[in-house]
Amino acid sequence: MILYIFIDGIGFGKNTPDTNPFAKFPTEFFSPLAEITIPNSSKFHEMIYVKTDASMGVEGLPQSATGQTAIWTGINAPSAIQRHVSGYPTFTLKKIISKYSILKILTEHKIKCGFLNCYSPLYFEQIKKNPRQVSASTLIQMAAGIPFKTIEDLRNGKGLYMDITHEFLRVIGKNYLDPTDDLLIPRDPFQMGERLYENSKDYDLAVFEYFLTDKVGHDRNWENAERVISTLELFFQGILTHFNPDKDQLIVTSDHGNLEDLSTNKHTSNLVPTILFGKYSDSMSKKIKSLYDIVPEIYSVFDLNIFLNQKEFLNHS
Repeated sequence: MILYIFIDGIGFGKNTPDTNPFAKFPTEFFSPLAEITIPNSSKFHEMIYVKTDASMGVEGLPQSATGQTAIWTGINAPSAIQRHVSGYPTFTLKKIISKYSILKILTEHKIKCGFLNCYSPLYFEQIKKNPRQVSASTLIQMAAGIPFKTIEDLRNGKGLYMDITHEFLRVIGKNYLDPTDDLLIPRDPFQMGERLYENSKDYDLAVFEYFLTDKVGHDRNWENAERVISTLELFFQGILTHFNPDKDQLIVTSDHGNLEDLSTNKHTSNLVPTILFGKYSDSMSKKIKSLYDIVPEIYSVFDLNIFLNQKEFLNHS
């Protein structure tokens, strides 16, 4: 089983507590993002942190739409359209995702895939009203024809909400949930990590995304930075509790830097982490240099030789 986790907006920064939250707040999982060595006693000590190029040969600050397209397809998206694109994928990026969504290709090869995020009714209303404002992660599911997990799946323990702890859900859930609904009770991130791993065992490839890190980076909010770092630290501790590195593979990556430098509210040009733990980490770490290298490495685990034709998208926008 491969567990592929995307964390929005984190990069390698300096060991400067005045600007880098990963240097200021106690953590082990994120220590390398502040030039701090993980202690030998830590359960994260065996992880490999690959410094990964998010610019992918294109000038300018890396952005979400192109970076995530590369993460989910294996296509060098900014190179294909000769620019970095923020926010939601453009027409050409949508074409890339429609053809090369990793979930679509693996599903076509009878490899069981699952996207473990659960979505609220408000999200489905939003994408129905604004079909152009659809994220890359939503598009890779659409391309594969994989049903979206809903609030009922969340209620039944079949997935996780995007904020892990249900703190955000408690705010928006007032619009459609009964005030006594158990979903409004805060969740322990360690236990949610355990749940994510248990959910992932139902699939050959399981995917989860977390984007509050990027929002906190843009807001330059130190209090919330401490909160999301603590949440994710406990979350990954929970994942590793029953994780079997002799059989399973964990891959964690990001689309661009941001949270590692709160001296600015913009993205950074810093290298981003691809964090590897498990059966294929050594071989993957030798081949992953840029964000578009990750998907081909996943295909190689499943003995698939997929031709990714970037040239067909050149000179589009």
